Amino acid sequence: MMPEINGFILAVSSSLAASIVAKATVVIALSLIGSWLARRNRAAVRHVLLAAAFGVLIALPVASLVAPPVRLVVQSVTKGRTAEVPVSGKVPLVAPTSRVAGVAPVGAGPSMSTMLLMGWIAGVALFQLPVVIGLWQVRSMRRSGLPWRQGQLVADGLSHRRVEVLVHDAVPGPMTCGLLHPAIVLPREAESWDAEDLNRAIVHELEHVRRGDWVSHCIARAVCAMYWFHPLVWMMWRRFAVEAERACDDAVLGHSEATAYADQLVGLARQLSSTKAPFLAMASRADLSTRVGAVLDGAQRRGRAGKVSVGLACVAAFALVAGIAPLRMVAAPQEAGAGPVGQFMARSSLVMQTVTVLDRNGLTIENLTAGDFALTEDGQPQKIIVFEFHPVEPNSQGLQSYYLLGYYANPNGDGHFRKIEVAVKNYPHAKLDYRAGYYVSKPASVAPSVANPAGAAAPPASMADTRPPVLVYKVEPDYSTEARQAKYQGSVVLTVEVDINGIVTHIHVQRSLGLGLDEKAIEAVKRWRFKPGTKNGQPTAMQTQVNVDFRLL
Repeated sequence: MMPEINGFILAVSSSLAASIVAKATVVIALSLIGSWLARRNRAAVRHVLLAAAFGVLIALPVASLVAPPVRLVVQSVTKGRTAEVPVSGKVPLVAPTSRVAGVAPVGAGPSMSTMLLMGWIAGVALFQLPVVIGLWQVRSMRRSGLPWRQGQLVADGLSHRRVEVLVHDAVPGPMTCGLLHPAIVLPREAESWDAEDLNRAIVHELEHVRRGDWVSHCIARAVCAMYWFHPLVWMMWRRFAVEAERACDDAVLGHSEATAYADQLVGLARQLSSTKAPFLAMASRADLSTRVGAVLDGAQRRGRAGKVSVGLACVAAFALVAGIAPLRMVAAPQEAGAGPVGQFMARSSLVMQTVTVLDRNGLTIENLTAGDFALTEDGQPQKIIVFEFHPVEPNSQGLQSYYLLGYYANPNGDGHFRKIEVAVKNYPHAKLDYRAGYYVSKPASVAPSVANPAGAAAPPASMADTRPPVLVYKVEPDYSTEARQAKYQGSVVLTVEVDINGIVTHIHVQRSLGLGLDEKAIEAVKRWRFKPGTKNGQPTAMQTQVNVDFRLL
């Protein structure tokens, strides 16, 4: 079971989004457990704990991006991310190809990562919409509410801060809103309440104002929209709202008898049976039993959260962000005889060429297609797989519209200058301006098998009776559209398993790049074919390592 768990941890850590979700899950679980353990403590303390957890959820994505990574080594596994390769027949023993096979057509559909990102954004917008509508309704309700002198006198007598008291026909129960200029909005029926009921309701709402619950709940609700797909975040939100109400209930119990207040809560909740409770309503049928039970529980500790509790929660939140945000899980090097027995290299060299095409008058010739261009490298025709036209504004000083041409070059770097020639068919007199060529550095040698891909890497001394797999057919990887547009480069390191038929059966990402490059590397390596490795002369499944280099030239 442990190897499977380690493999799952490594797979999650290789994706930034998955890593953030996993860390957020840990934070939410800790907050819910901590809230349960503190169930006999003051409600205000539990609310502070949950508020700190929401703060951590806000900071996690930012900290994960900017914090220097702290790598934790976990034991690598033989079988990581599986990538089964269908085979329709035997593969001939041929030399590795020097050109890229299976180039994806220009304008291919969005990748899975792009689709997931678009789905997440759509979900955030959908779950944020009720918050925006609610804020607009509260604003309209406050502007159309009528000042109530009697309620204002009660509020002024209970608070040193000026809090406006309004009545409104559309409000089914007492509520509060606003930050710099808070207000308490009461239903029209409040004008007929007796003095004690009115006093309890205003004490409850004034406690919301003192605690800043309206703002903290708006922020927490926005965080829930960010993590809309996570069920635990909605559990934490429900608990967060309940603890805020219970903390305000505790403030009321400092001035009133518990049984009378419980009766008032039941009566208010009954009035809300046919209407939806407003944001930060005094009574809600959904949580009525929990709150009434807490009000009547004489053993329950009550009161406000002290400075020590708030300070400890802030320190714990900061430590949690600083502790888990930079964590990255990496695979531990395997012992001799258990890890990869050879190394190979693949390389995607995408050459990007900008070409200006001018007529005799110095004006850009537009509406050309990829088929109108003839492009050669060292005299060899190249297939254009990236084609874009970039126009500039007519009044741009010194700038000209240009075409962007991209093609895959021979990945074998020899250090020599490669000459590029571009011509436009049907426009023999056109003036072209483009880069004349480039130098390609030799790729770093990772093993003897890299310098000669069809040869085998030398085995360690402790494996003298073991021969590693021999690469006999190789496909270079494509460049992802996202990485090309971001001008992103780097190397993906894969650990692959070659079975007794020379087929790649398992692929595990040891070092990830993202932006679709991991997937492109896997797609290419799945099509490789090997002469299987042997042990004591018998074909056997073996691990080997592949470094996949992505470069823009």
